[in-house]
Amino acid sequence: MAVRIRLSRFGRLHRPFFRIVAIDGRCHREGKANEILGSYDPLKPEKTVEVDIARVEAWVNLGAQISDGLRALLKHGGYAVPKAKTTVAAKAPVKAEKKGPAGKKGEKQPWAAPSRRSLQKHAATQKAARKVQAEADKAKADAAKAAAAPAAEAPAAEAPKA
Repeated sequence: MAVRIRLSRFGRLHRPFFRIVAIDGRCHREGKANEILGSYDPLKPEKTVEVDIARVEAWVNLGAQISDGLRALLKHGGYAVPKAKTTVAAKAPVKAEKKGPAGKKGEKQPWAAPSRRSLQKHAATQKAARKVQAEADKAKADAAKAAAAPAAEAPAAEAPKA
C-alpha cells in the first residue's frame, strides 16, 4: 500500500480547513485516513501549522511519502521535513545492466508482452495462411476427383457391346 502524507480539505465554502493525514495514495482527497497527524487553518492571521512531527517521521520511516504541497507548507511553518532513515534491511540500489541492441542472434531476449497491433497482424497472417491451405486442399481434392472420373468412364467406353 502506497501511503501518502497530504492535506485533506474540510470546512465549508470559502472557509477552508485542512487536516494533515496519512492516507492510501489511491484514495480521494477526503477519503478515510489511516491517521490524522495535524491541522492547518489558512484563515487564521498567523496561519499556523499544527502537526505531530514525531508521527510524521514514523510514517516516513515506514515508507510514506510527503506530498509536495505539504512539504512546502512544513518548510514555511519552520518544521524540518523528515527523510526516511536507511536501515540495514534497506536494499542497495541495483545497477542497471548495460544492454546491447535487442534481437542479437544466440542471446536469450527478455520476454515482452505483444502489443495489440502485433496480435492483430499475427491473426491476419494466420488467417491468410489457413485460407491458402484450404484452397490448396480443395484444388488437390478436385484434381483427385477429376483423375478418378475419366478412369471410371474409360472402362465403360471400352466394354464390348452385346
